[in-house]
Amino acid sequence: MLKEPSQLRGALLAGAVGVIWIVLALRRPMLTYHFAPLIGAAIWPLSMRTRGQADQNTGFTAAAGALALMLGVTVLLVIINAMEGPNFLHQGPAWPEAVIFAVLGAAIGLRAAVREKPGLLGFFVESGE
Repeated sequence: MLKEPSQLRGALLAGAVGVIWIVLALRRPMLTYHFAPLIGAAIWPLSMRTRGQADQNTGFTAAAGALALMLGVTVLLVIINAMEGPNFLHQGPAWPEAVIFAVLGAAIGLRAAVREKPGLLGFFVESGE
């Protein structure tokens, strides 16, 4: 059931990244897991590519869902004070960086999902069947 590209499978993958991010952040709030929102936002639309090019509606839905999920995790971590680490510049809070990385991840995932040729990311996820 979850071997075929589906929004459910993508949501579960992105959700798993979100849960891992939350667990790690609760364990060590002073560490910033910079790339967690990027990976979490890219994995859902990218998972739509496993059987070839996804149509634009499917890709956009996946990217929007992943972005919303990662932004929700970011908000939760800020509310529970589990995102206390520095950003890359070591100035200011880490949440703006998480928002930027989530947007960037969703855009990268969308591009990889809907482009005609697989590209580098698509090459790694397409099964070739």
